Amino acid sequence: MNLTALYELKEQLETAAVSGCGLMREDFRLKRAIEQMKPLAAAAPVFQKIEQTARLAVSPECGDPTGTLLDALALIDAVACTQGTVGVSGELQPLEGREETDGLRLLSNISYSRMAPLVEALTGTGGGRYAVIVKAMEEEPKLFCDCRLAGLLVGALGDSYRELASLAYRQLLKTGPGVLPLLKKGFDVAVGYVEPHTRADTLALLDGLEVLPVKSVKHRNVALREFDLDAALKRRPQVVLVDELAHTNAPGCRHRKRYQDVEELLRAGIDVYTTVNVQHLEGLNDKIASVTAVAPSERIPDRVFDAADSVEVVDLEPADLIKRLRSGKIYAPERIGSALSHFFSRSNLAALREIALRRAADRLTRASAATVPHAAGGEDVLVLVTADAAAPRVIRAAAGMAEAFGGSCTALVVESGGEGAEGRSKGDAALARSIALAEEMGARIVTLTGDDPVQPVALYAAAAGIRRIVVPSMPGRIGLLGCGDVASRLMRAAPEAMVTAVPAVDAPSVLERLRTYASFRLTASDVFRALLAIAVATALGEVAWLASPTPSIILMTYLLVALLLATRADGFLYAVLVALGSVVAYNFFFTAPRYTFHAYSLSAPIIFTVLLIGTLGASSLAIRLKRQATTAARRAYRTEVLLESSREFQAVVSLGACLETAAAQVVKILDRPVVMYQVDGAAHGGLLPPRVFDVPGSGGGDAEKLDLAAPGEMAVASWVAANGEAAGATTDTLREARCLYLPIRSKDRVFGVAGLVMEQGDDDFGSFERNLLVALLDECGQAAEALALASERKNLAVKAEKEALRSNLLRAISHDLRTPLTSISGDADMLLASGDVLDEAQRKRLTSDIHEDANWLINLVENLLSVTRLDDGDVEVSRAPELVSDVLADALRHVSRSVSEHRLTVEIEDEFLLAQMDGRLIVQVVVNLLNNAIAYTPAGSSIRLTAHRERSASGDRVVVAVADDGPGIPPAEQARVFDLFYHGGRVGTGCEDGEGGDARRGMGLGLSLCRSILRAHGSDIVLRDAYPHGCVFSFALPAAELREEAPVGVVEEGSADVER
Repeated sequence: MNLTALYELKEQLETAAVSGCGLMREDFRLKRAIEQMKPLAAAAPVFQKIEQTARLAVSPECGDPTGTLLDALALIDAVACTQGTVGVSGELQPLEGREETDGLRLLSNISYSRMAPLVEALTGTGGGRYAVIVKAMEEEPKLFCDCRLAGLLVGALGDSYRELASLAYRQLLKTGPGVLPLLKKGFDVAVGYVEPHTRADTLALLDGLEVLPVKSVKHRNVALREFDLDAALKRRPQVVLVDELAHTNAPGCRHRKRYQDVEELLRAGIDVYTTVNVQHLEGLNDKIASVTAVAPSERIPDRVFDAADSVEVVDLEPADLIKRLRSGKIYAPERIGSALSHFFSRSNLAALREIALRRAADRLTRASAATVPHAAGGEDVLVLVTADAAAPRVIRAAAGMAEAFGGSCTALVVESGGEGAEGRSKGDAALARSIALAEEMGARIVTLTGDDPVQPVALYAAAAGIRRIVVPSMPGRIGLLGCGDVASRLMRAAPEAMVTAVPAVDAPSVLERLRTYASFRLTASDVFRALLAIAVATALGEVAWLASPTPSIILMTYLLVALLLATRADGFLYAVLVALGSVVAYNFFFTAPRYTFHAYSLSAPIIFTVLLIGTLGASSLAIRLKRQATTAARRAYRTEVLLESSREFQAVVSLGACLETAAAQVVKILDRPVVMYQVDGAAHGGLLPPRVFDVPGSGGGDAEKLDLAAPGEMAVASWVAANGEAAGATTDTLREARCLYLPIRSKDRVFGVAGLVMEQGDDDFGSFERNLLVALLDECGQAAEALALASERKNLAVKAEKEALRSNLLRAISHDLRTPLTSISGDADMLLASGDVLDEAQRKRLTSDIHEDANWLINLVENLLSVTRLDDGDVEVSRAPELVSDVLADALRHVSRSVSEHRLTVEIEDEFLLAQMDGRLIVQVVVNLLNNAIAYTPAGSSIRLTAHRERSASGDRVVVAVADDGPGIPPAEQARVFDLFYHGGRVGTGCEDGEGGDARRGMGLGLSLCRSILRAHGSDIVLRDAYPHGCVFSFALPAAELREEAPVGVVEEGSADVER
């Protein structure tokens, strides 16, 4: 069948859709194509329907020509896509079925109608599918041996309904190895790392699967096999198998722990199947240690386990596991006996099995609870984090309580600023480990300052409304009344809270309790200061004794000297030493009998006690005040830095300036070089060239840009930008780098990377510096996010403005250009078809109309091009002295012919008035202003065109104005009249909306063009209301030198009643 007429009709309908439905009814080509469809319409009903729909679209009775046109096009496309011939040569041959030995039938005689409910259950969505599959398994198990269904079972492994996916998994296991080709076809699976332990049966399971090469890492002259993360990322399979999730990678790998490798694979969109033993879960560490007396060193955070999409518990009876162990399937023969007598005892295995089953069941509870927000009655938990060895146990207990009570966990760190450098470095390292564990357990970190943790904990709990507090069972500070337990004192300070004390039952924590507290650490400087204070007080006492042997003066001398030197002491040990030394020295030198340790006076014990207590109390108070002053100074410094940073971040206008401000503040705080990278938004993880910020003699050493910007360092920074996590020195990821790289980010976007130089032996910053650094980078991230949002809002506004201009342009073209084009086409058709029967006047009128419409179109296009060129800066304004009268006369010759319907008056102050201007462009301005007044005022209105000199101290100007006495412009529209494509309602048309109507010509370009031209002259156009009604448009140009004066003249244009 010849479909040429169909395709011709389609082409004409598409042309009509582009040109507009308004011209469709007069389109003779479209009507001809419709007529050519008659033979096809008689041949088939579908072609008849197409012909009828197209004919209706061009019919005057059609109420919705646009919709009918689209219906016709859609019907034609549907028919055209189904036409064609497809065929093959030869005869079909039956394919013989065969039965596989593994139970998978490639072909069977089972009809599809019997399989249809099962197919729908495996491929569909909604409830009830699980019951259909279970029923089919019980009643017709042979269905699952059909090859057609096996492929659907493979696809069901990824079903969102976990129970159904597990059902498909168990059924595929029954199928046997014959399903492996389907699995390989349905999923791209690769083995990343499997620990075979020299087991032949484990290695046999790898047959048929792609095994990625392992990474060989040399450590202590031993070649270690590790998972090659980069190879897996480069290969990018759909699924990768990675064994031993809790494994600790060898030095030289990107991450310290293997679970971090798995997290990076997941971020790259690669699914992972992995294994982990129950004893390696962080939350179960204390329970496992109490049951087995062994605390596993390799652990993974509970969040990693809970985030798994599916968990399969490999449940074995203890007897079966012991049997496998004895047969050498787990350990080498020489280790079997030791394993059975220690960790793998029957009682331990039974306990571990119970813990595993309980934890798997608890995971389902946590997963369901995570889908809904915490209930209003959930209780938050506050935990005190210390540098104590028992801190991990306390943090785990608090995290478990928060999970059980349905609340959040807050980890509170109370810093003391008075310890020595050695004690502070050791304490900071232990405290950093505790803080890292708290963050892994999902706690929010809060840092306060104070010598005694009781008061800050109580105040924070009251302010935050937390009623459950977990603290370690530890003694508090040693005071005059002895040692007070933190939990007991906290109960008194916060009686409304429930305080839980977690005891330290493991040996390391117990031994930690017996060590000397940091505040009483023995230092040579404190011993020297104590001896110096005693010696100076004794010497001054000897001098005072010679002058007046009064005991009270001697006692005051010891007190004052001890108090003065206490302001230089490091710890409270000084107070104890100076108090005891002062009593001994006073007894020896100033108590009768002198120079002996005997004291026979009845008041001697009282004096000794007063001296001991007074010296000890005064020295302790001075030391405490010193520490509080140090803490206050650090707090004030932190506040000052953050306020200064906030002020500077508010002043920045670009992301580069924001990062530069952050780098300057970091150098100021840490006194070490900083490498700052800005993220390149064009590529994921891409970075712009680094900038090194340094000051000569800084603590980190003078930076060399080539070393800090080496390819290896830039690779670490790129990884941080791509993953949004810290890496480099002192971290668990890429820790061989020279710098510590921290992301500058918001919640879901990384803006930059800050690299801080870490010299060898520099483990980490102090907790104060780290907290200040984190706060500063967070503030920088927020400032960068604000800049990004402002830029996005600006871009959206520009896009919206462009879209609005585009829409206005298309609307103006469709409305304003169609009318003159239709008029030209109609007049031309009439001249061509009926030119012989028309008289001369009619032909002249038609020719004049064509000429006028054509000139209007030319002027319209010129205005549009002029606006575009002016806005793009492509037009150069050439200013020269011009006679204003000549320019206005030229403009009057190009004004609309409708001027004859108005009273136009031209007033020029001086016939020889000169102004600096581009005459050609100013003529266009005056023409547009006059045509605007003619179009928007009723017939018979007065229009005044004036020009006069205006003198001022800054220079004379020539002011040109066009005034009318029409209805004027409403105040609400005056701000928009100069917008591109905007025009108000024309008088007498009944159209008040500034966005359109077909009754007037004009695309809203005139006033916008005038403003662009005048701004190019360094001037602008001014609109004001005329009295009593109407409006005045005026502009000013620099006046040129005047040559002679002339009286005011009145020039007549338009109708005969115009004065000259």
